[in-house]
Amino acid sequence: MRHRVLVFLALVGAVSCNDTITGLEPPSNPATETFAASLGVTIASMTKLANGVYYADSVVGTGVADTTTTDSVFVNYRGRLKDGTQFDVGTNVRFVPASLVAGVRLGLIGMKQGGKRKLVIPSALGYGGGAIKKPDGSISIPRQSTLVFDIDLLKVHNPVDTTKALVASATGLQAAARH
Repeated sequence: MRHRVLVFLALVGAVSCNDTITGLEPPSNPATETFAASLGVTIASMTKLANGVYYADSVVGTGVADTTTTDSVFVNYRGRLKDGTQFDVGTNVRFVPASLVAGVRLGLIGMKQGGKRKLVIPSALGYGGGAIKKPDGSISIPRQSTLVFDIDLLKVHNPVDTTKALVASATGLQAAARH
């Protein structure tokens, strides 16, 4: 009898170990969602990138542009859920773009220093099927959540092209040697 119970438990365990998470909603789709009026999100008037991120510039910057090789940015930002609940905020925060959630990283590319941009990020480019919890264990970002970020791009730091820097330095040294 004990053997049958163990076999039954093993079969139940094998059947329940699949790659789906019970109760997991499908990934979010900002185009079909309703946003709190306080967010100022009008998907129809936003630009949709090929990757699914939506953005709208309220101020187009005139400074250095964020690129795929940018090594750090300084931003003011506010992150909220589609119902308007704020989950994060920061002032003059330095980020290494590679460490940002994918949708934010992709939404910053091309933005110029001094710009202000609203990003709407589908869950697949946010936190996906994983909920983000606060230190007390409560959930701050539910799984499959669309994220809305307001970003002020204060400063962009792009790495120096060492070839150009060496040529400029050598040219400057040669000019100084002639005088």
